[in-house]
Amino acid sequence: MNTNQHKVYQHIADTLNLSTPASDINVVQTPTYLKEDLATADYITGVIAAFGASLEEIGELRGLPKQSVTVDRRHATMSLNDPAYHYLNGTLILGGEIEVPVNSIQQSKDGQWMCMNGAYPHLRDGILNYFDSANNYQSLSDQVAKVDIAKIEADFEEQGLCMAPLYTPEQWLAHPQGQAMAKHPLVLVDQQGDAKSKKLTQAKHRPLEGLKIIDVTHVVAGPWSTRQLAEYGADVISVRNPEFPFLYPVIFEQSYGKKQIQLDLKQQQHKEKFTELLKDADALVWGYGPNSLERLGFDQKTLMEINPNLVVTQISAYGPTGPWSKRKGWEQLAQTCTGMTHIASQGRDQYHLVGALVLDFSTGFLAAIGTISALIQREKKGGFWNVETMLARSAMELLSLDAQKEEVVPISMADMREYLIDQTSESGSVFTRITPYVQLSETPAYCQTGPSVMGAHDPVKTTWSDEPAGNGAITHRPSEVVNRGLFGFIPGYGHEDIMLR
Repeated sequence: MNTNQHKVYQHIADTLNLSTPASDINVVQTPTYLKEDLATADYITGVIAAFGASLEEIGELRGLPKQSVTVDRRHATMSLNDPAYHYLNGTLILGGEIEVPVNSIQQSKDGQWMCMNGAYPHLRDGILNYFDSANNYQSLSDQVAKVDIAKIEADFEEQGLCMAPLYTPEQWLAHPQGQAMAKHPLVLVDQQGDAKSKKLTQAKHRPLEGLKIIDVTHVVAGPWSTRQLAEYGADVISVRNPEFPFLYPVIFEQSYGKKQIQLDLKQQQHKEKFTELLKDADALVWGYGPNSLERLGFDQKTLMEINPNLVVTQISAYGPTGPWSKRKGWEQLAQTCTGMTHIASQGRDQYHLVGALVLDFSTGFLAAIGTISALIQREKKGGFWNVETMLARSAMELLSLDAQKEEVVPISMADMREYLIDQTSESGSVFTRITPYVQLSETPAYCQTGPSVMGAHDPVKTTWSDEPAGNGAITHRPSEVVNRGLFGFIPGYGHEDIMLR
């Protein structure tokens, strides 16, 4: 590992009691494709290296042989644009419905810049109604320019809308929320109680086989974390509210290896089904807004009564403390307020986000690492465990690294041939995606099933599998579709953020 990668890896390892020395991780130092003056490639490489270490350690704890862990730096960096390399029968799936005018960086009346996000219809409509604006960029810019940023910020928080002021890194560290977050490690882990009623079983084929994970998340970090768990054997049941909007291309891409059911947790019958799943679950990964679990009647006391050995992993924008702890957030907002956007925009004539969803995907990996670490500690100490990862805290860790000038090599078809795999679905369609990001020497990663749409599985009949990991037979293969050609492939230096054009 280089210095930056080692710093990130060691921070995570020290926080989560991972015992694998950094020197034991094999890192292939391939070049980045991102042009921004940030140590993005090294940051995500260090994070994924820690993910690999956590997989190796829980696998060994469960009786698997000791394994070597390999991470390819360029491959790791491609994870930050993963949905942009997902194809159905050779055609790019990523759509344009999330490219809307309200997802933009705008200037207020008092000259301050800010970023807004209205990717969901109710957020988009709320922003347009607030500014009395038509749904186009120029109209919105004209209306935003009539209101001071302090009023916008206060009103948006009250109305549950999403924005963040644009700060430099120094301004963010001086901000009360930045100061609150600086006190937290990358991953928060907390034990409650010492019940020892649930133990890990022996593994036969993969590190996470037989682990029961409930996924109640939405784009992007949450479903990404549970897809990573599924890649290495976990039995993942994804629960989605049928009334909640979802961004199809991203959610679909992150559904590999999962059972997809729909439950409305405000309905008693659906709540009873959810409680039934919780009783036998190893972990609940929750990705909705602050206090949403509690509002649905699942506070910590209730969860501990249902399952005293549950791991509850939550993903937030701004963490559990500070004046913004109750705010909703998105990747774009966290980039903007922490100073990433300021740095990425140097030398440009307008503000610009990093050409990748750095925080969503890295925070998703961190949530997976935290979940695995808590399960390892539960095996030793018992108890109920809370885990939390935060988009803005991920940004702060990245910004703490020294960016080194290096040759930047744009993404090309050679990368598609190197890193893409094919997997045939039950319908016979061929899906093409990036190969799993951690290479384990003895237990290769794969997803037992291909992607599926929201609600594809019967919520009444769906339950935990007896053999969720299968027999160890890999379900994907080197891509043949790539050699025939990919429709919609975009070469270059990453995407100018898939939600802001």
